[in-house]
Amino acid sequence: MAAMRARPTGKDVPPLVVLCLATALMIAPAHGAWAADPQPRPATAVHLTSDQVADSLFGALRGGNYDAAFHLFDARMQAAVPEEKLRTLWEEQIAQLGAFQSWQRQAGDPARGYEVRLASLRFERGELKAMVAVDPVEGQVAGFFIRPASRPAAGHPAYADTTRFRALEVTVGSDPLRLPGTLTLPVGSGPFPAAVLVHGSGPQDRDETIGANKVFRDIAEGLASRGVAVLRYDKRSLRYPEALKDDPTIDAEVILDAVSAVKLLQARPEIDPKRVFVIGHSLGAQLAPEIGVRAGSVAGVALLAPPGRKPWDIVVAQMRYLGTPDSNVADAERSAALLRSGKAAGRAMTFAGAPLSYWQDWGRRDGPAQARKLGRPILVLHGNRDFQIADEDIAVWKKRLDGVKDARFVSLPGLNHLFIEGTGKPGPAEYDTPGHVDARVIDELARFITR
Repeated sequence: MAAMRARPTGKDVPPLVVLCLATALMIAPAHGAWAADPQPRPATAVHLTSDQVADSLFGALRGGNYDAAFHLFDARMQAAVPEEKLRTLWEEQIAQLGAFQSWQRQAGDPARGYEVRLASLRFERGELKAMVAVDPVEGQVAGFFIRPASRPAAGHPAYADTTRFRALEVTVGSDPLRLPGTLTLPVGSGPFPAAVLVHGSGPQDRDETIGANKVFRDIAEGLASRGVAVLRYDKRSLRYPEALKDDPTIDAEVILDAVSAVKLLQARPEIDPKRVFVIGHSLGAQLAPEIGVRAGSVAGVALLAPPGRKPWDIVVAQMRYLGTPDSNVADAERSAALLRSGKAAGRAMTFAGAPLSYWQDWGRRDGPAQARKLGRPILVLHGNRDFQIADEDIAVWKKRLDGVKDARFVSLPGLNHLFIEGTGKPGPAEYDTPGHVDARVIDELARFITR
């Protein structure tokens, strides 16, 4: 899985295990960090170019010189990732992939005032892709992001008939920070039933790209082939992380945009406004009922792998499952205990890369209570190979929704957290194997929406 995010997450803890899917080791973000702001540090005595900064960082990591790598970080990075944590996170990569051997660097597009350098990092047993954001004035590392070198799943899934739908570019939300998205419309005049897709935790694109897979693209094209319009969009924490820096809440990150997406669909002439559904995955599944309540008039909600336990308990359980070093688990347990006590406050302290205040906000969200309040049909899907959202999470929903006649639970054998089929012991490595969302998921969702 991966390590450190300084954005609210989630598929990402000191190694940051995202509740949705860990797609990247994100060792503090450029510009969007939520760590406490330290005092500014003077510029380095010898100013390095961005190429030199990136090469120096990779060279230091290859040589195990964590002190040198740490001192390339700017003040915000140093606050978010102390040297010992950098050592732990990097050595976890070495344990999985073998010795770091070489890198190949190229320039990327500038972003928010930073110069970007992209690189392929070669290890004995694999490869990672890296992005380094460099402050060109100070000559320091402002963000360091790593992800697996995945091959995207080839083509369209067999259940997606591309002759039966078309894709339109749309935007969600209000100016000036509108989110780009895709509306997949069935061929014909409509009005069609429709669904909004709500991401799991962490920065996610509109396809919910996880490793080599595109979960939301598969769902959108599968449902559109069945006559259901689907709206998916880039998540705010991906497009505008700096806009969340001073307001790291679940509302700002997820709910307000999802409500806007529902209303966008309801206003379009091709859509039947009385048959708009919300489909959420992981964190998005937990929040889907609340989104439905706040949107005011959705036809139902489908929950794909909804968390039932408190998020910090799930994170610690994932760390133990993945064999995370005991020292990191102990650090996470201390933060989790503080969160359980209800005494955590403010943004100065972080857990899994996000401030404790964010986790408190998340922990207060009561999905089952909102589902009862919604009073609309509910479908809960869960793969029995999901190591991130366990059977005990689903048991919470079953107990809390006992007696709700329009709540249906379906367990799908052989499917992981991405609802892709696999074998053997589940783990994050399989997310880098190209595949497609299982056809059974599309069948269940289509029946639920069009019944």
